[in-house]
Amino acid sequence: MNEIQSRDPVRTLVVDDAPLMRRVIQDILSRDDGIELVGTAANGQECLDRILELRPDVVTLDIDMPVMNGITTIKNIMVRHQIPIVVISSLIQDGYFAFEALRLGVVDFVPKPSRVSPEGWVDQEELVRTRVRLGSQMRVQRVRRVRWRKRNGVHDLLDTPAHAVIVMGTTLAGPNTIMRIVTQLPCEFKGTLIAVQEIHPKILEPFCSYFNDISPLEVVPITGVQPLKSGRIYLGSTHNGLRIRPAREGSDEHVVEVAGPADLPIDQLFETAADHFRQHTCGILLTGVGADGTGGMKTIRAGGGFTIAQKLDSCAYPNLVEHALKEKVADALMSVKEISEFFQCWASSRL
Repeated sequence: MNEIQSRDPVRTLVVDDAPLMRRVIQDILSRDDGIELVGTAANGQECLDRILELRPDVVTLDIDMPVMNGITTIKNIMVRHQIPIVVISSLIQDGYFAFEALRLGVVDFVPKPSRVSPEGWVDQEELVRTRVRLGSQMRVQRVRRVRWRKRNGVHDLLDTPAHAVIVMGTTLAGPNTIMRIVTQLPCEFKGTLIAVQEIHPKILEPFCSYFNDISPLEVVPITGVQPLKSGRIYLGSTHNGLRIRPAREGSDEHVVEVAGPADLPIDQLFETAADHFRQHTCGILLTGVGADGTGGMKTIRAGGGFTIAQKLDSCAYPNLVEHALKEKVADALMSVKEISEFFQCWASSRL
């Protein structure tokens, strides 16, 4: 992922109730000249007090804390201060806290390693530093909290193979945007939507289980091989590549599968969709950082498909869309609401 360059060091407040964990995170961040540690806090209330005093650019935040927990703190920060938040938490098993944090609009939810010692952070160190650096570039005022509307009844599942697909790509701040789009779809929606978003693989499945509570359609995590059916939302992580292929040789049915790490996971998804669905492919590029997705949009258009980019003034990170517009690969620019409305018409016209 290409980074947006920041001129000044990112002033960062570290919030965690465990003294050892605060020290570990401080040590990780201190090894980056682009990050300035301005202070620490041991709970949410102390965090809010220190924000007024220190005026940080980014807050790293634990969830399980006394006095005021992380979720309540996120709500307060987003409303009162609009400061980017990187959640660093071990509460990943049931998915609720990851889902809530991303629903409320944090930069990212980074799972803590099982080992508290510095050695346990080896694989996560650069991820934490990158999230803090990129967090400072987030347009928090453009983030909209996804409304929690408990869906009624059970999903009316269709067993019809996909004959047309909508593929969406996004990186940071993407889960919030995808939730806003999907929750506006009707339960009668018969399209097939495949999205790759910035989310840690460890929280993808539990995240989807809670997403299903508010989605009008079944949300399916892509963790292996999934057959593509109508009326479903398939979600994958940019930490892995995704590709679409025939279910078996000579078959008209298709699957989407994890394809191992990929430098440009959005391009990979878009290109394989265009290869197999040609003019029956719609590609959507949403908020995010980097140049991924532009090549895939070009491939979709070359195959007769249609491409859409999210309007820049609604992107928490406009970088992905800016690259696509520079290369003139978007057929249309739409807001989140307009994208949902378009989906309904486009999918219906291809069934």
